Amino acid sequence: MSQVYTALIADDEPLLRRHLIHLLDELWPELTIIAQASDGEDAWEKVLETEPDIAFLDIRMPALDGISLCKRFTGLDKIPHVVFTTAYDQHAVEAFENQAIDYLLKPIEEERLNKTILRLKTQLAEKQNNEPEANNTTEQQKLLALLEKVLPATAPTAQLKWIRASKNNVIHMIDIAEVDYFLAEDKYTTVSCDEEKYLIKTTITSLVEQLDSDVFWRVHRNCIVRVSQIAKVERDFSGYLFVYLKQSAKTGQPVRLNVSRSYQHLFKQM
Repeated sequence: MSQVYTALIADDEPLLRRHLIHLLDELWPELTIIAQASDGEDAWEKVLETEPDIAFLDIRMPALDGISLCKRFTGLDKIPHVVFTTAYDQHAVEAFENQAIDYLLKPIEEERLNKTILRLKTQLAEKQNNEPEANNTTEQQKLLALLEKVLPATAPTAQLKWIRASKNNVIHMIDIAEVDYFLAEDKYTTVSCDEEKYLIKTTITSLVEQLDSDVFWRVHRNCIVRVSQIAKVERDFSGYLFVYLKQSAKTGQPVRLNVSRSYQHLFKQM
């Protein structure tokens, strides 16, 4: 009896997801499509929930692109085998070829997909004969090698140094070094600097792309925190995780912020 594997398909185009599912159903009927996602954040949550063996990831997705999503996988206990789907992109394709990473060009053709399936079956079968820990080490090495090759091919987004934010109808210039956290609420994002609150219209997703990931961590869909401001991390009796920021110089009170399940891996070793 053939080994049954599971897969997640992440693409913001429903027609392309259906096309890939149709081809997989014909060429690899034993494969179970365990989840679908229309953006990167949704895909990340479903990977955590379902732990698929394979993840078909579109490179260009809203909220979180396929490469950035792939970067998060390096902290998982079970890392899925990644197959990127992409419209023709010379830099990305060359990087994939150099690193022997699986990718599918859109529109996805049956012949190319069939070759990818054969490689996947071989690689997944080899995993069955290895210790899970060894599998993860290998997958992590492959993913990190991929990211080193592909990420430089994309022009980096300039990092924020100042933010123009409003308070009481007055525009303030805020040094990014003074920001403790960002919290999205309704149509605005609150910028908190030692309990002083300002408002901007920039989304959390857009801010993440412009902030230094070693300095600021996204801990929730609607929240980004300065890492150096985190005093402690605790779980409550229900299992929810919270970060407590250092006490405010003005109020003397710590700020508590919720950490969603999607970002709890950041504190795994804490």
